[in-house]
Amino acid sequence: MPPRLVSLAILVYWMVAAFFLLTWEVLPELTLGYPPDLRTIATAAGTNPGPVTWAIEVVDDRAKPDARRTVGSATTESLRAADGGYRMISDIELDASGLLKRTPLAAVAGTDVTLSIEGRYDVSPKGDLRSFEMDVRTLGIGENLLTVEGKVRDGVMEVSTRAIAPILNRRMKFPYESKGVVYDSLRPLDRLPGLQVGQRWDAKVVNPLTGAVETARVTVEKRTLIDWNGEAVSAFEVAQTAGPIKARTWAALDGTILRQQVPIPMVDMILERLPEGAPKPVAEPAGEDRR
Repeated sequence: MPPRLVSLAILVYWMVAAFFLLTWEVLPELTLGYPPDLRTIATAAGTNPGPVTWAIEVVDDRAKPDARRTVGSATTESLRAADGGYRMISDIELDASGLLKRTPLAAVAGTDVTLSIEGRYDVSPKGDLRSFEMDVRTLGIGENLLTVEGKVRDGVMEVSTRAIAPILNRRMKFPYESKGVVYDSLRPLDRLPGLQVGQRWDAKVVNPLTGAVETARVTVEKRTLIDWNGEAVSAFEVAQTAGPIKARTWAALDGTILRQQVPIPMVDMILERLPEGAPKPVAEPAGEDRR
């Protein structure tokens, strides 16, 4: 038996440890409410009157984050399925040569290389992911450069990729929690309802250009003001951290996502939600900046 004082010290240590565990991990879930899950995201996105249009932009100089150049566009939509589930679809056109225009890879990218990325997510009425599929191709060429498919069976998500480059062919398995959030890094989510500062949760992020799947830690960091559509808008700033990569999302107080920052090697990419009725953005020449 250890001396009484040592026993008391151990008891106090465990009481303090339990207090901090409760404060950091349990109480936020109870006091802040549950974070968004796939069902609430799909349901909220389904309230949009039609497809949402996004401008895909890049920041060439990180010292001037407001000077951006348009390199593509995206449309996203959530539709109610006949069985009560949801179909979350996206269509992306990305000027790959323009994306890399001011990087050391510009010579490799060449000119007039536009990628088309189509995504489809099938969500059950209960909010569980049933399957997803992404096709990456070059516009004007019928053959897919890469296809990523995922299916959920008995709590396990099985992901397979088929590519022109055999090195990208792979099969992976991951545990899947009910209503767990799964999305691809180039598909902006339409909404994140019910946000409060301090919430945190995990999500699976699929890279549509490589087929890799990573777990991202999502944290609602703070409320801030952003300039969107020429107005100052109050928004939640949400960070998604996967390994060394930290992406950011800005969502209005009602959960409508307005902007998403996706840092990729040598480039900061911004997906900017456009107001309803705005025309589809057109990729700009590398020498022009959008302010």
